[in-house]
Amino acid sequence: MIGKYKVAHLLGITREHEQQFRKAEIELTKAGYICFAPVIYDFEVYKQYPDLLDNMCYEKLLFCDFCVVVTPEHIGKSTTNRIRQAIQLNKPVYIWANNGLNEEIKNEEDLLKYIKK
Repeated sequence: MIGKYKVAHLLGITREHEQQFRKAEIELTKAGYICFAPVIYDFEVYKQYPDLLDNMCYEKLLFCDFCVVVTPEHIGKSTTNRIRQAIQLNKPVYIWANNGLNEEIKNEEDLLKYIKK
């Protein structure tokens, strides 16, 4: 943590889940966290800038205090890779459920429980 507030990096599949991300962002902000949330939810726009957006997402990971998987019911390849990077960087990774932070993904075994759902 650099300043007064911890920074949460929101992860997950953005297509068709913008409202889920916005809800998590609002709730985490009200709880006193700064949020790094996705900006582009339109897949056609995303496809125009995939490398830029992926690199920016990694930079957010480096700056954040912890990660939050907003769409645990849909963990795709990119989210899986980002979770693995977070674990390697010793960043806590939480699951967003019931409008709050829930169990933590601490290792590959925990991650596999969500990927295989």
